[in-house]
Amino acid sequence: MISLRNKFVAWSAVAALGAASLFAAPTSPAGYHGHRHGGMGAFLSSYLNLTPAQQAQEKSIFQTARQSAQPVRQQLRQTRQSLRAAVEANNPAQIQQLAKTEGSQVGQLAAIRGAAMAKVYQILTPDQLQKLQALRQAHRAARQAHLAGAEN
Repeated sequence: MISLRNKFVAWSAVAALGAASLFAAPTSPAGYHGHRHGGMGAFLSSYLNLTPAQQAQEKSIFQTARQSAQPVRQQLRQTRQSLRAAVEANNPAQIQQLAKTEGSQVGQLAAIRGAAMAKVYQILTPDQLQKLQALRQAHRAARQAHLAGAEN
């Protein structure tokens, strides 16, 4: 039987994962993620009680970030295809070079996401920031509980 505490942790994890996915820049084709982001944006807007002005700012920030990330995501897709080809060809030198390139591109995407999140943090009220922090803590606790359960 699942205890009330475990149910709370599970629901908190679901909510936190939803919020986290909102802030993650997609590395897959936009059509796949486009629908998901709308749902998560609505969840987070509701959860944090964003004002219409905040919602508009958040949307603009993430649209700009997605546009900035698009060429990097395209390069990353090409790099990953080349890396698969190098692995299949058993070319260690090319694998090493392409792995470094992939790391750099993933880092660029992380920087774009981080800059967008920094801008979003600036539009949140102290209460909204506190709610977001509580959501992240719940996510961390749920993840730790899940990992602890997996070890047993």
